[in-house]
Amino acid sequence: MKIKFCFNIILFWLLPNLLLAQTIKGKITDELSNDGVAYVTVQADAKHKTISNENGEFELAVSSLPCDLTISHISYQPIKIKANDIILNLKLKAIVQNLEEVVVGNHALSLMKSAYTKAIKIVDESYYAKAFFRQIAYEADRPVYLNEIFFNADWKNYSLIKWLPTESRYLKNDSHVSYSNLSFSVFALSGYLSNSYYAKPLSSKLDSLYTFKIKSTFKSGDDEIAIISCKLKVKYEKAYFEGDYYLNTETYNVLKIDGTIKNFGLTSKGVLGAKLKEANLISQYSLNSENKSILDFSVLTLKSRMAVLGLGTKNLELYSTLYVMDYSNTYNKDLKQIQNKTNDVKTTQNMVYNADFWRSNPTIKRTAKEEEAIKILEEASTIN
Repeated sequence: MKIKFCFNIILFWLLPNLLLAQTIKGKITDELSNDGVAYVTVQADAKHKTISNENGEFELAVSSLPCDLTISHISYQPIKIKANDIILNLKLKAIVQNLEEVVVGNHALSLMKSAYTKAIKIVDESYYAKAFFRQIAYEADRPVYLNEIFFNADWKNYSLIKWLPTESRYLKNDSHVSYSNLSFSVFALSGYLSNSYYAKPLSSKLDSLYTFKIKSTFKSGDDEIAIISCKLKVKYEKAYFEGDYYLNTETYNVLKIDGTIKNFGLTSKGVLGAKLKEANLISQYSLNSENKSILDFSVLTLKSRMAVLGLGTKNLELYSTLYVMDYSNTYNKDLKQIQNKTNDVKTTQNMVYNADFWRSNPTIKRTAKEEEAIKILEEASTIN
């Protein structure tokens, strides 16, 4: 009788928590086009947030329902809702932009110089975080590689510089390409300030390297945001960013960068020949309690054409997403420096692979294509 009584007491305390834990699923679309909106932040609180995938789909684990959700994207009007259901379909209204006359102007240059001055003052500040990283590769539309890692991190405004992987999985099928060390490129590109590996407009030589134009402005609450086009004006051998910076015109905070990486390093050996077609980068930042820009996510997409001697050509695609889940100084223990020779694949292969853990922890909802790719890769012979 005592054992039964104790068991009932335990159920009495645990059952409410078991029933309250919920996973909200949904899709976010543009109210006019009905197209899915990618990379929308869906947040219940500091510990419960995610971003939508490229199709606008999302999943978010919350403590209980109902709960308050904030839905935000820099190009759309934010909304706040009380979620009562586990299935949500949401529509966002695009922010109206004021188009500027597209000419080279001192105002654009002045804004970028002010942003650089602000950024360089805090270049040594560390922002410790729990992060998630996903890479998936396709050769001729066939999935050949997946690497997913939960890790603790040290992010600075020019790069993610240290990490400590805590959970990971590495799946690989037959491939002509090695994908080792590619995570370093995403980490090094995640900042908005220039670094020694990738040149960006925010540097000490910004006005000698780049030309700047204000493409448009828009209001985000009481703030004015300028979209500034940044184009390199000199011949440059080093890999560099070219595209748009989203800047607050009063605080000079960088909120987003969106463009391409020129001269991205892609090499091949032996009978293989690879030519890069696209290297597209999107990085978005939010403001912390000290009004400083910190990384939300960074997405790098590489598309190339590979020629195999005597076997014709085929397309290669690599999709990489770096997502910061939570910032806290508690994540600063035992971090190791990340370098361009850091072997991420070897690190992942040496960790225990738990298939059940990954099925229940997608973090960013996988697309149907990604789910199918994972199924194929899990059935392949090389699983770590």
